[in-house]
Amino acid sequence: RLLSWALRPACDRWQPACDSEARLRQRDSAMNRKLLISAISNLSTAYNLVIINVSHVTIAYQYCGGADACSAQVEAASTAVLVGAILGQLTFGYIGDCVGRSAALRLTMALSLFGATISAAAVPLGGDSSSVLTFLALSRFVLGVGVGGVYPLSATIATESSSNAERGRNASLVFSMQGVANLAAPLVSWALLAVFGVPATGSGGADPGLAWRLALALGALPGLLLVPCMGEGRGGQGGGARHTADERMSAPIAALRAEAGRPAGPSSTLLSTLRQRKYWSKLLGTAGGWFLFDITFYGNSLFQPTVLSSVFHVDQAAAGDAPPLQGDLAHNLCAQMAVVAAIGLPGYYVSVWLMDRVGRRRIQLQGFACMAAAFAALGLAYDSLESAGAGGRVAMLLLYGLTFFFSNFGPNSTTFILPSETFPPEVRTTLNGFSAAMGKLGATLGSSAFKPMKDGISAAWGPAAGLRWTMLACAAVSLAGFALTYGFVEDRRGIAMEGAATAREDPAREDNNGGASAAPIEGGLGAAFLTVPANATAEARVRREAA
Repeated sequence: RLLSWALRPACDRWQPACDSEARLRQRDSAMNRKLLISAISNLSTAYNLVIINVSHVTIAYQYCGGADACSAQVEAASTAVLVGAILGQLTFGYIGDCVGRSAALRLTMALSLFGATISAAAVPLGGDSSSVLTFLALSRFVLGVGVGGVYPLSATIATESSSNAERGRNASLVFSMQGVANLAAPLVSWALLAVFGVPATGSGGADPGLAWRLALALGALPGLLLVPCMGEGRGGQGGGARHTADERMSAPIAALRAEAGRPAGPSSTLLSTLRQRKYWSKLLGTAGGWFLFDITFYGNSLFQPTVLSSVFHVDQAAAGDAPPLQGDLAHNLCAQMAVVAAIGLPGYYVSVWLMDRVGRRRIQLQGFACMAAAFAALGLAYDSLESAGAGGRVAMLLLYGLTFFFSNFGPNSTTFILPSETFPPEVRTTLNGFSAAMGKLGATLGSSAFKPMKDGISAAWGPAAGLRWTMLACAAVSLAGFALTYGFVEDRRGIAMEGAATAREDPAREDNNGGASAAPIEGGLGAAFLTVPANATAEARVRREAA
């Protein structure tokens, strides 16, 4: 008792610090779990989008006798997931603002699991063996709805779970899992084809096609691994007026508005939100930039086999020939895709390193500019590189890979982050979903237009002209993205996000500039971005909100 009495003052003095440290550890653990869930969700999304590039080639040769024999069905299977993604982004972005980010993410991952599993069980729907691609298009539409919902939810969770100084880095790190998936998809397909063999051309249902079925089914594996994690932390602590960092991601936005002292009110619909003029210029930057970027990115990604076959002069196989999935680099689609993905992968991590140093706006500007230069070089120098033999083909492959590198170290990373930190919390995932949906609309346009445009130009002016003008069209779209970014994109690095967990629980944390943050100086399109004190930025925001 004497010892207890003597130590009580020291215990009383240190107990608040211990409790504060415990709360910080609990909060950081919750945030890390949220970031992990967002990262694995993004990995699943990207894998499911890319894996069809190899699978539809295998399926077309197995069930149609060649890629040209059922090109319409192949195109439908490739673009169905994008159409579903548009619906998922619009729907789950709104659901995330209504019922909470975590609950919406669980639902969207369930749809992804279901769609990936059903895709692996694709069979012909009737006597026509090519109808297996119709089955695949339907199942991948369902998959697309789930995949699309992941974009706005994972981006918002990643940004709201991070401090102001680390927000860009953490969100970029979450998004970099797309690059891992882009590399993993062709390598997994290559390994499965090596183990189970390439189905014989025209074999139809006589060959089970285990390689492509397992490749598609593996798209459900990341979601299955997340099931135990996503079931944790769902209940509230109760009794407190404030949400913990973990609970805040699970709370409907009405509860967060009430906590902030605002009238909860009915949730705005997407259409009513889009009618508000105050969001229009910001949407031009977030949704418009994403739309233009995805025209080039997904157009090239989904029809990468067409571009690479032109680069390597690989003719479409004749009836009875084996698909281009084995052999050397010039004839192995999996190897070509892996090389392109490996060239582009470092771009994600350069973005992780520089996102909070250089800023979103500048990274997006240089990305669009370098993409335009690489596409233009590939288009203008195509004839010279083509006549240079093997060295010219390697140069073409490197140029094509650089378009992906500067996509990743550029608008591919920044368009993921910008919507989630540009809009207020009550419409954050709704307008994030709308911006992402505009991106997938651009992806649908690019993926459905690139191959017909190339084929039409090739038929009129020769095979070389098709690829040349397609690349020049991509350069023009990239320049349009540069102009839109210059005029309408803000750089919000270091600025506290309204409603974010760390902004309210740890206001004393400063960014890497020692309390300064890059704040936009309003006053016109393309306004300069200067470094100003963080408290001046906060005061300016208070004055604007009061006005």
